[in-house]
Amino acid sequence: MNEQINFNKKSQAAIFIIAGIIIALGSILFFYSAQSGKETLQSEIKIVQEQVPLEFDPVRKYANDCAYSVSVEGLKIIGKQGGYASFTDKALNKEQFSLSSNPTESEAVSFAKDSDLKIPYWWYLKSSNKCVSDCEFSAKKPDLRQTDNSIEKQLERYINLKFKDCLNNFEPFAEQGYKVSEKGKVQSDATIGSEDISVLIQYPIAAEKQGAKSDITQFSANVPLNLERLYKLAANITNLEIKHHYIEKHVLNLIVAFSGINKDKLPPMSDMTFNFGSSTSWQKTEVKNRVTGLLTSYVPLFQADETANYERNVFDTELKQRLYDSTIIPVGKDTFKDLSASFTYLDFWPAYFDLNCKGEICKPSSGSSLIPIIGLQTYRFSYDLSFPVLVELQDPGALNGQGYNFNFFLEGNIRNNKYLDVDYSLIEVKPETERSQLCDIRTSGNVAVKVLDAVAKKPIEGAQVLYSLTGESCFIGATEQDGTLNEKFPLGIGGYVNVISDGYVGKAVEFDPELSKDTTLKIELQPVYTKEIVVMKKDVIKTISGWQFDDAPKELGEKESATVTLTRAGDGSELEFSSAAGYTGQQKEKSELELAPGEYTADINLLLNDKVVIPERKKKVCSFLGLKCEEFTIPKVDFGEGASPGYEAFPAGGLKMKVTISPDDLKNSRKIVLYAVNIALADVPEQDRVVEDLEQMSRIEYYSSTYWQQLQPEFG
Repeated sequence: MNEQINFNKKSQAAIFIIAGIIIALGSILFFYSAQSGKETLQSEIKIVQEQVPLEFDPVRKYANDCAYSVSVEGLKIIGKQGGYASFTDKALNKEQFSLSSNPTESEAVSFAKDSDLKIPYWWYLKSSNKCVSDCEFSAKKPDLRQTDNSIEKQLERYINLKFKDCLNNFEPFAEQGYKVSEKGKVQSDATIGSEDISVLIQYPIAAEKQGAKSDITQFSANVPLNLERLYKLAANITNLEIKHHYIEKHVLNLIVAFSGINKDKLPPMSDMTFNFGSSTSWQKTEVKNRVTGLLTSYVPLFQADETANYERNVFDTELKQRLYDSTIIPVGKDTFKDLSASFTYLDFWPAYFDLNCKGEICKPSSGSSLIPIIGLQTYRFSYDLSFPVLVELQDPGALNGQGYNFNFFLEGNIRNNKYLDVDYSLIEVKPETERSQLCDIRTSGNVAVKVLDAVAKKPIEGAQVLYSLTGESCFIGATEQDGTLNEKFPLGIGGYVNVISDGYVGKAVEFDPELSKDTTLKIELQPVYTKEIVVMKKDVIKTISGWQFDDAPKELGEKESATVTLTRAGDGSELEFSSAAGYTGQQKEKSELELAPGEYTADINLLLNDKVVIPERKKKVCSFLGLKCEEFTIPKVDFGEGASPGYEAFPAGGLKMKVTISPDDLKNSRKIVLYAVNIALADVPEQDRVVEDLEQMSRIEYYSSTYWQQLQPEFG
């Protein structure tokens, strides 16, 4: 195994979730206006474009086009999946789902067998299908705005993940003589407005052509999609089902209308006959098929009033008219003439069905009247039914006429011929104006935030400063060349100033600004250094007297490799920081770790890509005084890849201990040598290996703590 393990990585994750937005200073302004004679505030977003030289405008336009296409791509996925960017990627969606191939025992429905498309329930029975009373209902409806897993936030995470893929390293411009390099990470802010969706992406790049240079930091897109109206219509349709059970009432009407004491009809909920002959009976399986057939035919008749595809038909019989009118859903005083709504049940979505029959045959109960020659037969059947209903909303004019679909499921639930009722809070659509009032009202005195390199004591230019308060974060600004930012802050209790800069460990410092009082806040960030690493081993050797530690360092062989993870313990205010790398014996390319001064937990796993065998042996065990002895066989144990395909590498050792890395260690060195404990079982002749030797694998922490001085890293 001569190739370097390729998973150098850096993870600097915030101890808090930045729920606000990271944007360029002055990039978003809020304006308020009254509408329809009411004192209702509504924010409008204006993006202040950077001044970019004309020759670099194509670069910015190209990136703006990517911002638009990635935003539309993410929105289409979110629409297809009921408000979720993914069901499997936790980096996009933090909501946990309990999924099953049975749609009435799942929190989302697979559109078809083996389909990747899953659509969540916005209302469903969370309890088991066997539930009859005290049943629990729930909803997997995401918030539109404000919360960490809202549609807004999921869209931002999708853009952060996909934007650079779309840019493709600006390759179309390479042939035109441009050089474009990145200077920071992608940070997007999506705002679902009352008419459209605004996207602002903070991604600093440096562009150069024929000696001309320009820094571009932000890109933007405006998506012509009124997602708020689609979400409001979806919420209205869901709330009416929660409150009025229109799905279940319609299906109960269908069962009554198509039932009767006739083999070709459904078993009646309640009826009786007097006759001299045999009774009418049904097969339960056939009844289920008829009921699901009714669902397939009649669920699509549902219509949402005041939508584009609503049309009330008039029928010639009272029964038909009554059944039809029970499918009209009055979505409230709001009109949605530009949107359409459709409802679907497909028979390959299995429904839960039960009928109070003794076995497969459903028969009436029989008895005798006062006149023995007349037979009384009573038909009383209780229907239990659960089934998914797909709701598809469409805005044909969205995305400049491309159209946009938003899907979600509702679950109908009937038990004992009644709908299941439950107390539940209705869905609210939080207005956009609740979104960010805190960030706009900055009434403190002037705050001078001074950001310094903790080692060099030099100012840090371009450090981004945010302020977190009451669950919201505001971008305050970026430090100037002298490392200072002078700004006013929102007032509140229990806030944190958060400072982030590339090449440094971020920090969150508790801070409460004061009204009309100037304040100075000094924050030092620990720098991050990139260092070459070498992993060496120190053996634990099997001798006649037992296993002993050998302090002589050795290089890793060509069949040996190591994974290294160093996790930094911050001072309580610093953001978490860890670094990981792979190292292979005899490798030609360098392995590197990114490190900042501080205390670390070092975790090394040492692997041997070779076969290690412990042979079979017999062992005799005797009772007290040796009066009775028994012999048994300890079977052979195989480890390692070697000549046997399918084996994993042998876990030869590692390291688990705390190490301290000082600023001088990092400033004055080019390379760091890490030492791992190697249980040298492979060096023991095969015939001398015993299964008890494997106990040494569990003693890595013991050796690490006992010989911690000999295992300290060295810098050079």
